[in-house]
Amino acid sequence: MDYSTTWQNQVSQTRIDDKNAEVEMCAEKTDLQLVELVAVEDIAAFEEIFERYKRLVGNVAKYYFQSPEQIEEIIQITFSKVYFEIRNFKGKHEFSFAGWLKRITANACLDVLRKEKRKPENLICEFSENEIENLFADVQPDQKTVEDILVGKDLAEKLLSHIEAEDRAILRMFYEDEMNVGEIAEITGWSKSKVKIRTFRARNALRKVLRKYL
Repeated sequence: MDYSTTWQNQVSQTRIDDKNAEVEMCAEKTDLQLVELVAVEDIAAFEEIFERYKRLVGNVAKYYFQSPEQIEEIIQITFSKVYFEIRNFKGKHEFSFAGWLKRITANACLDVLRKEKRKPENLICEFSENEIENLFADVQPDQKTVEDILVGKDLAEKLLSHIEAEDRAILRMFYEDEMNVGEIAEITGWSKSKVKIRTFRARNALRKVLRKYL
């Protein structure tokens, strides 16, 4: 089944006599009410979920991808999966739907990354001699940490390309958006202990990459 297009096709084929009125009514509903409506194939309710949460999905996707095209692809993949899996949603409180959606997004990102990793054109970005010189100059004089380089320099993305996708995402969450362990755990679906371990491992992996060029 083509998940990337099926729900959009169904939406486009559904006629709503008074679309503006329907959207206004949906906007007043809670997430759980919208979920219940989507479970009985209320397309207008799903459209409202999409509008309500497309920015959240895009914000999660940006930890794994940088280009707008890739982020848009993740948004489409995520909501396609949500459309078909929403009937299995078992949220017990009002805020759990957003957490569930974040985890679906993170999994969608990892699925795409695994596929891209197998493509020969998606090779690790190597540094030019000039970039290595700049990196050396940035670090050596004042003994900046790896974290300083990650936050403040244009070479950060090339450094990050040398470590695993999940580690890249964690470091972006932790250093770029200053998220805490609990927030990262909500997105990834990991325990707080695992988040701490993976963050520690990601820092060490980045330090090893940096030492190769210094």
